[in-house]
Parts: sequence; C-alpha cells; structure tokens
Amino acid sequence: MKLNNSSLYVKGTADMWAHDVKTGDLIGYTNKIDSSKLSTSCNAGEIRAGIGAPVVINIPDSSAFKGEVTAADFSLEARQLATGGTLRYNGTVPFRENIVAKDSKLVVSRKPVSAYGESVDNEYYSCYVGNDGKNYGVDPKSREIQGFVAEEGKTYCVLYYVEVASAQELSIPTTFSPVVARVMVKMAVYQAQGNSDKNSSLAGYLYAFIPRAQFIDGDAGVDGSQTTNANTTWSFSALAYDETDTECSECAKDQSVFGYMVYVPCGDTTQAVKDLIVMRGKVVVKVGGKVQTPVYYVMPDNSIVTPDYSDLVFAIKQATAAVNADGEEEPAPVPTTEIAKVDEDGVVTGVTVGETEMNITLSANESVSAVCKVVVQAG
Repeated sequence: MKLNNSSLYVKGTADMWAHDVKTGDLIGYTNKIDSSKLSTSCNAGEIRAGIGAPVVINIPDSSAFKGEVTAADFSLEARQLATGGTLRYNGTVPFRENIVAKDSKLVVSRKPVSAYGESVDNEYYSCYVGNDGKNYGVDPKSREIQGFVAEEGKTYCVLYYVEVASAQELSIPTTFSPVVARVMVKMAVYQAQGNSDKNSSLAGYLYAFIPRAQFIDGDAGVDGSQTTNANTTWSFSALAYDETDTECSECAKDQSVFGYMVYVPCGDTTQAVKDLIVMRGKVVVKVGGKVQTPVYYVMPDNSIVTPDYSDLVFAIKQATAAVNADGEEEPAPVPTTEIAKVDEDGVVTGVTVGETEMNITLSANESVSAVCKVVVQAG
C-alpha cells in the first residue's frame, strides 16, 4: 500500500451542501464554486523541564477545523446561515404603475403596504407621484393617494410598496446567531496518465464531512461593482461533536470529532477489495434455520470491512455423478442444494443434515473469491 500516492491530485470544488442537523433537510447548496479552502490548526503547548529548560513534550490545545468556500452565484440562503436571520417569501418591494386620473383622484390597483422602516400603524403608507420626491401617502383601505390633485384623464407614474409572493426576504438581526449545520464539501481528484499534466483524468472525488459546522464571520454583504459580480462566501468552523458515548470515563479516549475526509475513486465501488475472508471458514446452520454468511472484504491495508452483499455472488456446489473402475457412472449422491440453500444476500437456509461447500465471488472481479464449508445440523 502506498502511504503517499503521488499520482493523485486534488483541484477544484464541485459542490457544497448544508443540512439541518435535526431534520436533515437541505438548507444550503452551491455548485458554482470559485475557490475553497479547508484548514486545521492547533497550538503546540511546550512543556519545559530540567536543566536548560528543554522541551520534554508538546501538548496540543486550541484545535480548530475551518472552511471557506467562495461561490460565484448569489445566495440569500448562505447569508441567512451566516447571520441567523429569517428567510421567507412574500417580501415587500417598490411597485410602479401608470394610473389615469378619475375625478381628480388617483387610486392604485394593488393593496399598498408599509415600506421597510415605516410603521404599519401609520394612517397612510409611502407613495410618490412623478419625480418630485414628495411622499403623498396612500390609504391602505381605499387605495386612494392623498394630498395630490390630479387632472382628469391624465396619466401619472406612481410608486408605492406591495407584497410579492415570489419575492424572498432576508431579515438580518442586530444580534447575529450563526446557524449550526451538517456540511459536506465535494472536491475533484485527478490522476496522472502520462508525463504531461495534460494527460491527467478525473480519478474520483474527495468528500469532507463536518457533522457540526457553525457559520462564522457573518458576512451578508453584497459587492455592487459595475465590473465584478457579487459572490457568496460560506465560512464555517467545525464544532466538537460526540460521535459515540465513552464507555469508561477513566480509560476511554475522547470520542469527539471535527470531521471526516473520504476519498472515493471513480468506477467500481469494490475495486480496492483485494480478498474475501469467511470467519471461522464455515457456516453452521440448523435444519429450517437461517444464518448470514460471515464473509468480509480484505482491504489493501489488511483491514476488514463488512460488505454490501449485493456486490457478491453466492453459490452452493452441486453434486455430480461418480464413475467406477469399470467406467460405469454411479448414481449421484444427494444434491447439495438439498442440504442447504443460499439467497442473493448470502443468507443460508438449512434443508437436510449434512455438509457441503459454497463459493463466494466478487461480482465485479471474479478473481476475488472464497470457498467456505456449510454445515447443517439437526434442529
């Protein structure tokens, strides 16, 4: 096994997901990523002792795992996560329309609402006619513009405020409360195929999983440049997350984690499996009973992995007729299929007391296989 595979290169980020830690619902996503960086850090606290005060040990503290993803697309969802604000539909927007005066009055066609920063208890809401900049006000009940005398039959351009169902509104609180979410980042991995980088090809993907990521920095701003598009920054810091409870408070190590990195090669999902192993080399089952075949993958580092049984082919050997010294075929023994049966998931069912063998093969690579004994005992 290569501990440092120099033929793999990570370049470019494909996707980022943010999920609600309680419901699992998707609350943020982008696949228009311009740049991203995941970084870890810790303070190596020196302990010095003895003559000359040499360093006798470094005890780490203040560990951190942070990420910053910059996306070219604009996202209110990301800004909501960074600030802890409220994102909803039916936002308030300025609305313009041309109105023809009737009886020296102007009446708007839609229900007016108060502008942001304007009290909903006001008798009249903001309304402007033409470009003189004066707020004439509009009655939210009658929809009639106040304090403006119009000419009969003349058309006027009027601006007031209305609610639009499809308009998204993000309210940003004065006290930020950044959201804690489950974050996943996907990066592209390439592998050299020749002496030139131009011959490289996609080899797989690197996933970074952060079970508890709090969005930080609180940047909900927008760059309004005339020449550069406004982007979106997703900055987050991993929080310590107890994956499992410790069983012994005195001797168990801290089980909390910041995150995980998982490299997934393209192609067959079992391509790294180097061998199969059956625990104890046999399956023991009673007549009428069912037992899962205890088969496992052996990986390149000799670790043992529980397989997805659908990636394996299970087959119990069939009996064949024997030939005696005179060349005559003798009756075949009881077929092994009557001793035991096995389904596609490797579950063995005992049929008749006896012994037989079973072949197990990796469906994507027939050279990876194992043979185990099947023993059926009386029930």
